[in-house]
Amino acid sequence: MSTAYLVLLILLIVYIPIWVWVWRNPERAARWHLQKYGPCIMIKTQLGMKTMDRFARYPRFWHAFGFCSKLISAVLFLLMMYMLIVAVIAIPSRLASGSSIGIEYALAIPGFNPIMPLSYGVVALFFAMVVHELGHGIQARVNGIHVDSSGLLYGVVPLGAFVEPNEEEMATKPRKAQIDVYAAGITVNTVFAVISIILMVFACSFVSSDYGDSAGVYYVDADSPAYDAGIPASALIIGISDADGNLLVGTDVNGNQNGTLSTVTSGSAAYIDYPLDPTQRYYVTYMLEDGTHQSGLVQLGLYIKAVTSGSGANNAGITAGSFIYSITINGTTTKIDGYQTFTDLMSSTSGGEQIVVTTVSVMDSEGTYTTTDYDVTLSTRNSIGFLGVTTTMSGLTFTTPDLLMEAAVNPFYNVSTPYSYVTSLFSYLSGPFNGMDPISDEVKWWYDAPGGDLTWVFIKLMYWIFWLDILLAISNALPTYVLDGGFIFAGGVNWFLEKLRIGDEERRRKLTDSIAGSVSTVVLFLFLLVILAMVV
Repeated sequence: MSTAYLVLLILLIVYIPIWVWVWRNPERAARWHLQKYGPCIMIKTQLGMKTMDRFARYPRFWHAFGFCSKLISAVLFLLMMYMLIVAVIAIPSRLASGSSIGIEYALAIPGFNPIMPLSYGVVALFFAMVVHELGHGIQARVNGIHVDSSGLLYGVVPLGAFVEPNEEEMATKPRKAQIDVYAAGITVNTVFAVISIILMVFACSFVSSDYGDSAGVYYVDADSPAYDAGIPASALIIGISDADGNLLVGTDVNGNQNGTLSTVTSGSAAYIDYPLDPTQRYYVTYMLEDGTHQSGLVQLGLYIKAVTSGSGANNAGITAGSFIYSITINGTTTKIDGYQTFTDLMSSTSGGEQIVVTTVSVMDSEGTYTTTDYDVTLSTRNSIGFLGVTTTMSGLTFTTPDLLMEAAVNPFYNVSTPYSYVTSLFSYLSGPFNGMDPISDEVKWWYDAPGGDLTWVFIKLMYWIFWLDILLAISNALPTYVLDGGFIFAGGVNWFLEKLRIGDEERRRKLTDSIAGSVSTVVLFLFLLVILAMVV
């Protein structure tokens, strides 16, 4: 049993008797401000009441805020539903791959969740939950609804904060006021997410790098030639020499120079701009954080990291772990000496075209290798031929310090279409899964930050406040009654039925309950199904 599951089991064993005691002794539990809430326990307090009343003194602002809240909630509802549908469609392929992220990733517990650092996570999560619930409470007070209590919702692990508007008063208020209350938390989180990322970008504008265009190693594939040569992630590649030690380009370990090893950027990735032959080995010189230069003997070329299932490459029998040596099209053979040559050639192909791909195996200890020819029928992607391979340079994925910083501070980096804004945002939010928040600690040495570690602390804190606020906002927009989105969706359904001239209020209420309840159940089931598919 993994540590995560063991900790969760211990927490469950501790939680169950507490829950049973609260359930069987409601009056005694109330003295400790505890109340059963389904399978959860509410820890009730009066914290924040005066703050809610203080901010509620500006009703005009909050009524305008309520209008904006409906628009923001609608946009986030569409984003979340898109993400949920995509995730559901991807369930079969995820299950077939046999990969899982583990239950610890599904729980937003700083320090327990591997992607959430304890210190930054605790501060940012506490901030996100507090401002979310303050938003509900302020809007309730603006609309004349008394807030009975505030506090923490607990169920084995902390699940979130809450405010408890008086249900009887809430039921007597117009639909507009009720939606404003439910949507306030979502919008407050969104506003603070925007503010925090603006502050983060502002702080990052003072960060510079002396290695702006250098080839930085962002990731090293396990068991690849570069991995076996000992080249670490976060190294800066500064030179290439032949197997006899003759410097070809850049700088070697002795400080000799022969031009500059340049990089080419494409989208959010970078590639070394030097022709390479995968039938040769080269000495790759790299710089480490301490400023020392080291080198490793590596077979360099366009390395096949993965092959797409069902693609032309897969059907032809090409497998990961070899190099692309050449591609023959209509009798003309082109030697693949780098990523740019490969992409330029493939952009000239079309779906259904027959090509021959020649691969080179990874060399053995004596430097011998084999070549293999594969007859491939290309499929189509983006109106051109699609081979179906993911490639790196010998297992190295590159970026540059300038490129990495630009992508780190811009969730919409390199977007060109309305659809790409959506995919880019979700890609940016996946940054912590790759150690980026927004810049991984391993590569901070690439940069000079005024104020040193204090600047990085501020940048990371702003990032995590942004990350947790925007995730809390998006997730709460789901149309299920366990979240704010379920009540907002019900209000929207009621409004729509009213526009359809279903004037009888009781009939409209029953239809609303039926439709919203059904959608809530289906969405909750799909959401839990996605989570289960990710963690098992």
